[in-house]
Order: sequence, then structure tokens, then C-alpha cells
Amino acid sequence: MAEGATFGPGDMTLFWSGDNKVVVTQQAMDTQFLDDCREILGYENLTHLAVGATEPSHSLCEDLMGDDRVLGRLAELLDGGPDGGPHDGPVYVESYAATPEYAALVAGIRARLSRPVTDLMAPEDLELISILDSKIQAREFFSVAAASSPMRLTRAFTARRGSDLARIAGSALRVLGPAIVKADFGAGGHDMTLVNSADSLRDNDDIVALLPPALDTDFLIEEYLKPSSGEVLPVAYSGAVGHDGEISSIGTCRQFFFAEWRHVGSQVGIGAMPPGCGDKVLQAGEAIAKVAGSFGYRGPLNIDFLYRDSDSTLFPLEINPRRCLSATLGDICMQIFGLGYEKTAAAVARRWVPVHPSITSYGRLRDTLLSRGLFARETSGLVILPYMVTALPHSSIIGLAVVGTDPAAVESAFSEATQLLAQPPGSHPK
Repeated sequence: MAEGATFGPGDMTLFWSGDNKVVVTQQAMDTQFLDDCREILGYENLTHLAVGATEPSHSLCEDLMGDDRVLGRLAELLDGGPDGGPHDGPVYVESYAATPEYAALVAGIRARLSRPVTDLMAPEDLELISILDSKIQAREFFSVAAASSPMRLTRAFTARRGSDLARIAGSALRVLGPAIVKADFGAGGHDMTLVNSADSLRDNDDIVALLPPALDTDFLIEEYLKPSSGEVLPVAYSGAVGHDGEISSIGTCRQFFFAEWRHVGSQVGIGAMPPGCGDKVLQAGEAIAKVAGSFGYRGPLNIDFLYRDSDSTLFPLEINPRRCLSATLGDICMQIFGLGYEKTAAAVARRWVPVHPSITSYGRLRDTLLSRGLFARETSGLVILPYMVTALPHSSIIGLAVVGTDPAAVESAFSEATQLLAQPPGSHPK
């Protein structure tokens, strides 16, 4: 397994489901952290390799191809198996997302191995990833999938690049009411803005000023279903189209956002969604994945929806042809509870959890959680697992996952751990 380009912190790849694996990242990892992951998640054969690039590029795959020592060691491990024993079966390779650099790396691995190599994320054409990533073109996949699944497309208009965006948006708002203006390509809540009424737009500068400069792109003007109202919930489907075209579902989740745009967390399992919502998201997600697969797409998919509780309506929003936090959280639950974890487990994970500036190492972080019995605690079925810890020396931010069987206990433990980490170590009474 390898980390992709810039799609996520490398240590999250440790949590992807499956044993007998080699994880490659740009940064070295704390050996205690690796040992803890093996113990907490029950991995028997987990090997980690770090690429020693002096000046890391935007892509780990590119850096790995340029490091003959690490690439040679990787080939040695894969040909002999992570445990050093003989293996004759295929090697499976996956990353956060398929890129040209990733495709070149897979070709390089194939050339070095005597065992067959199966690429789990090899679309027939890399251009297909851009098509799926497009907020406008994704609606064509939604429209086809809606014929066989319980979802309804949002009302929306398209403003092509170079057109008078303010004029088109103003006309659209008279029909739609409040709307979100989204750049066709934009991740993490960037390159979009909410416009409440047509009267607020006097000229094109008014709307362009709300978006990053130099956006030479098409725009989607989409009706605004306010997710913070409590009635409309952000939810998602995580799965993959296998190399054989079969759909493999990891699960469904509720999502959490900062200021409604930036995804910061996921909740899966018991209590994550209203009754019946998860089944609808699963059915719709698999239908969309099937359409993507029919075009030759292979690899992970995370599909965002909004669910309106008052009439049980599901609205597809966008396709992310890559691994996301919800899939990783689902993998953690699957590793601990097995298939069908949605009915037995409750879990929450959030990024960008602030920690006190004095906590600059994994060891210090671990000791702080241990001081309150909050590390890998299994009382009442709870497991607490930090991630994104490779950023600690440079940033007082981590990710935190809490997994258990009782949603209230999971939420309580998460709240207690985040409050503890934000304070100076030792400042809380035991």
C-alpha cells in the first residue's frame, strides 16, 4: 500500500483493512505508534517503509520511484511476503487516489517482482477521475443511478467559464431561492460561496469577490439545503469498484463540517443516522458506483449526500474518487468488529483536534491519554486511537478516533479526550 499525492496524512494508511501489508509513507513513523496500531487493530503482519527524500515532492509515488534503496526493499518484502516467507499469490496495490505518478509506480513495482501485481485502482482512463470529480458532470451519473435508487437531484443551473456569472446566478436565484455557487472543481469546501438572494448581486464583481481569484472554470449554481438546520443531515457512502468491476461497500456515515463547508469528521454505526437513512445511502451509493464502474472506473469512491429527515429525501452532491476519512473509520470498525459493524459498533473520528503546544511527540501524546485511562481503553468496549500524529512536531493538531458499542459512551470519551489534550499535561486532576 502507498500513500497517494496530497490526499491525506500518511499514518491513516495504517488503518486500511487487511493484514499482511506493507505501508509506504513520505515520513518516518514513531515505532511505538506502529506497535500500538498492530496491537489495537490486531495486525499480525504490518510493515512500514519511509521514503527518505531530502526535499519531498507533492507525490509520495514520485519520491518512491526516485529512491532505489526503499523501492528495492519494498520489492524484496513483497516477493518474500511481509513475514519473510515465500508467497506465490498476487500482490495488491492501492493508494488514496489514482494519479499518473501512482500508475508509474505500479508499473515500476511490476517490473521488479516475480509475483503478479493487481492494481486495485486502475481506471481504464485517468481522465475518468476528472469526470467523476467534476460537480457538474457527476450529476449525469446521479441522474442515471436515480432511476434505480431512492434519491433526487438538487435543482441547479450551470454557468460556463467566461459567462456573466452574476447575471446567470441572479436569474437562477429567482427560481431556486438561496443557492450555493460552486466551482466545478474544488475540494474541502473551498471555491464555493452562499448567495442568499438575487437582490444581493449588483454586478459580476460582487460574486467573484467571494471566490478565490483567477478561477477559470465552470460553476454550478445549486439550491441551498441548509445542513445546519437539524432537518438536513450531511451523510456519505464509502466503497470501491474492484479490479473485477464488483462493488465493495465499506459503509455509510454522518459527516461533520466546520462552517458548513469544510469536512472535519465522520460518525458511523449505531446512532449515526436516522432510521432508514443508512439503507437509502447504501443503495444510492452502490447504484452510483455501478454506473462509474460501467465506464471503466476502478478504485475507491466517497459519495456525499444530504438527507432531509422531514420527507426522507436523499440528495446526491458530489463524488470523491479517492479514499476519505469515513472509509478509514469504517476500516477501523471492520478490523475490530468485523463485517456488519454498522449494527454492533458506534464510532466517531475528527480531524484537526487541537493539542497543547507542549505535546510535540507521539510519546507525550500517548502518556497524556494514558494518564486518564484514555488510550486504547477497552472498558465497556471502547477503543481510543489517535492518528495524523506525524504532524505533531510541526503542528499542534491531530486526528482522533473513538470506537465502541455505546454511542453515548463514545461521544463522552471523545469529549473527555479532546478537552484533556487541549490543556497542559498534568493540569487535569486524575
